[in-house]
Amino acid sequence: MKFLGWLLTIFILLTGTLSASYLAQKYPSYRYVMRQFDVNASYIDNPQFVEFVRKNEAKYRRFYTNSLKRGKDYIPTFTELLLSNGLSHLFIYLSMTESGFKTYAKSQKKAAGLWQFMSATARNYHLIVNQKVDQRYDPVASTQAAMRYINALYKKFGKWYLVMMAYNCGEGRLTRAIKRAGTDDFEVLMDARRRLIPPETRDYLKKIILLAMMGERIVESSRPEDKKIKRKIIDGKTFVNVVAGTRIIDLVNILDMSLPDFMDMNPHITTSRIPADAFLVQIAIPAEKFQLFKDHYQPPTLKEIYKEKHYSRLVAHVVRKGENLKTIAQHYKVAPIELIIANELPRAKLSPGQVVMVPVTEDDFQRHKSY
Repeated sequence: MKFLGWLLTIFILLTGTLSASYLAQKYPSYRYVMRQFDVNASYIDNPQFVEFVRKNEAKYRRFYTNSLKRGKDYIPTFTELLLSNGLSHLFIYLSMTESGFKTYAKSQKKAAGLWQFMSATARNYHLIVNQKVDQRYDPVASTQAAMRYINALYKKFGKWYLVMMAYNCGEGRLTRAIKRAGTDDFEVLMDARRRLIPPETRDYLKKIILLAMMGERIVESSRPEDKKIKRKIIDGKTFVNVVAGTRIIDLVNILDMSLPDFMDMNPHITTSRIPADAFLVQIAIPAEKFQLFKDHYQPPTLKEIYKEKHYSRLVAHVVRKGENLKTIAQHYKVAPIELIIANELPRAKLSPGQVVMVPVTEDDFQRHKSY
């Protein structure tokens, strides 16, 4: 019996060694992936990770392929945004894990969009979430908000794997786990026996790492089945800015599209026109329609706004500390986009002391001589 027990022990040890060696050989970019997430490369040999891959590899390969089908239009834009903001392109796998690139994804806890923002968090990171507009479903705006959130988490925790943990289980839960552990070491926090972070968070990190290793392997692979997957990553869309007040039907006519096709590409648009409080909104259009948009889309001019709103005067407002376009617009009861157009502002940010011209009606001007 002792001999059989000894043989069984040797078999288990050899199986674990072979499995780990198999992972390292199958995913040759694992060192790069681990380094991008601040994880020690030796984690490829971690028995819990090896077992997770063994159980889930085939399932997540299908998930990866299906996610690419859904996200092929967003991936190039996501990657460009991540890199231009100093983040690793591998954070695209955080979005993939969160939503599978389902634009309309909504969790039971009411997190929504490609990055699964809760309403409060979305608003904290400058997304509009109300009955008219929900920018959590806007692929570009939500990605920009996610980058702000990710960078804020990194500033607080200082390691990328801690950022991903906090993204999933919350900053407070992670802070308490680190305090209990007496360390923020990755493998200590991930140890299932210690139960420092929720099991779903441990699996969340493992899934992101595995998907990233799969992605890097496919990018570098010359195998026919991998080339087939790579061909799915096609930039079929481009993104353009439209101003508040633009009617959706006008865009549809300019682009020679059907309304259902336009709405499918822009799930963040839920009203018949771009709301007045949205400033500029990015919309997705088919790449081949870009020239049509460029040739025929004309944002409203100041003259057109004057005629529609019965404005007759421009008054000067000196920007005070703490003021922004929205607060100034609210004070004068105008739309922020009207200030942008009236002043030909290249960006929405204002500086104290800057003079902003505000269009007002004759009646308002007479009622408020304090202007």
